Amino acid sequence: MSQFLFLFTVGPVQSFIAQARKSQDLYSGSFLLSHLSDIAIYKLKTLVSSCDLIFPNKEIASKPNRFIAKIECEDPEKIGSELHNFVQNEYRKICEDIVTKLNLNAPEGFNQQIDYLLDLHWIALDFEEGEYASKFSELESYLGAVKNIRRFHQFQEAGRKCSLCGERNVLFYGGARKRAHVHDAERINNVSNKFISDGEGLCAVCLSKRFAGRHFKKKYHSDYPSTAEIALMDTLSKLDSSLLNDYKSFFGKDFDEQLYFKDNLTKKYFEKNGIKADPEISLKELAKITNIAEQTGLKFSTYYALLCLDGDNMGKWLSGKFLEDKDKSNLMDFHFDLTKKLGTYAIKVKDIVQNPKGIVVYSGGDDVLAFINLDYLLPVMKELREHFPAFEEFSYTKQGEKSSASCGVCIAHYKTPLQEVLTWARKMEHEAKSIDDNAKKDAFAIAVLKRSGEIHKTVFNWKYETLDTIEVLAELISLLKSPNNSETPPFSDSFVNKLNEEFNLLMNDEGNYSEFPLFETEIKRLINRSCMMVKNTGESETEYRSRKDQTIADITEKLCALARESRSLENFLSLLNTAVFIERGSN
Repeated sequence: MSQFLFLFTVGPVQSFIAQARKSQDLYSGSFLLSHLSDIAIYKLKTLVSSCDLIFPNKEIASKPNRFIAKIECEDPEKIGSELHNFVQNEYRKICEDIVTKLNLNAPEGFNQQIDYLLDLHWIALDFEEGEYASKFSELESYLGAVKNIRRFHQFQEAGRKCSLCGERNVLFYGGARKRAHVHDAERINNVSNKFISDGEGLCAVCLSKRFAGRHFKKKYHSDYPSTAEIALMDTLSKLDSSLLNDYKSFFGKDFDEQLYFKDNLTKKYFEKNGIKADPEISLKELAKITNIAEQTGLKFSTYYALLCLDGDNMGKWLSGKFLEDKDKSNLMDFHFDLTKKLGTYAIKVKDIVQNPKGIVVYSGGDDVLAFINLDYLLPVMKELREHFPAFEEFSYTKQGEKSSASCGVCIAHYKTPLQEVLTWARKMEHEAKSIDDNAKKDAFAIAVLKRSGEIHKTVFNWKYETLDTIEVLAELISLLKSPNNSETPPFSDSFVNKLNEEFNLLMNDEGNYSEFPLFETEIKRLINRSCMMVKNTGESETEYRSRKDQTIADITEKLCALARESRSLENFLSLLNTAVFIERGSN
């Protein structure tokens, strides 16, 4: 019985997950790939004499799309082929079961679309104790070579393309009548408009994402919140549940969280979405909720955040580049310890991101994708970074080397196409990782996509010596926020607007301004003018003046320090604009 180092990957990843119109699609795509990876690990253990899973940690619920194991068997090629066929058949069974439970028939082309989706790779290398470092490097090299050889399936499909992926033909559609070029497509009956809208067409693959809940029962979030619900999570959690339930019952199975916004309570919207309720009465019912919300200072925000967080230099960490031992003799031990820490972190992420803060799409160890309610964005970002595992705690890590993580965030309106939001979140994650020429990374980047089309982008390191960027941003927001809905906030955001007016005309093409001392003088002056602090009850004039002066001095000093660290003045002004936007809650 020989020993092998075995690697297996399930794809495609980015395209399969990113092709989403609803938050449920995004979650389902991730869940399906994680499930296929999970059952591949389970199946491998039944096919070989011995199996030690090295990566990922078995406790991670959202399994990444690849795993590495040390196995004992006689014929690794047979094992790899069986595993390949098993995963392919499992996905086909899932799709067929969904079609059955929807009381549909599988149209012509169904099997072809299903069978041509998955991109499965496996590699097995002879392995003996003491060879792990060299064999792991060889394994990674072979994987890169295999992925560069793309399989190509040629088949013709003439007709209307799927509303979700835009690649494959429509085989299933929603609505009362067939649309153009769907030919023999199956109509999906007795399903809420919440799952498939009138005129929406799906291919076999995207049907499996949209209706994955029909097949999975355990561990699957069958009622994943919409972007509208995520935007409203905090507000809804603070309102009387019986009041909300009464409003929901008015719409029955047609209810969707978008109906909490009066802009959607129109005849046109109701007809388009097949809602049978009366729009005029709906407005009166909603007013009962909004009136109470206004009395308690709650806002019906139309914006949410999509957050991506990823460990920095993970390829280098896994390769053993940051280990003290040049021979990397303890690389396997390091990998076992590393995956254990990442497994613990994956569980911690789900503890951090819970309703009403948001909801996790996936947490695979070193990478996180999550929807976040805007009121909790900054504290969630801070917690996720602070709890990221410290690999430097291992005894065999090089002195001076530290693990870090970078984060990309996109703040968007709930009606902004989800694919665009995900693209921006990924783009900001890339910008965060590109912030430092010395490759230290450890940064965050936020993009605000306003409904008007205006975009703010800002990139900063998490910390600069003793200065915590998120804490400064949170402090600024608290100073712009009214402590009570009826009270005046400590500071007006007028100083941010004035800075934009003055310096947008003075910056060069790179967004820089050479006379920083002048900018520093002006920001101090404007912050001082925007201060609206009032005396507390029982506070003397001297105490009030001292508190006011100290508050102005503190926030001015911190903002000027961030301005000096910023890659450009434009980047710093975008940080201030982002703070104002978050404070207003999109209003």
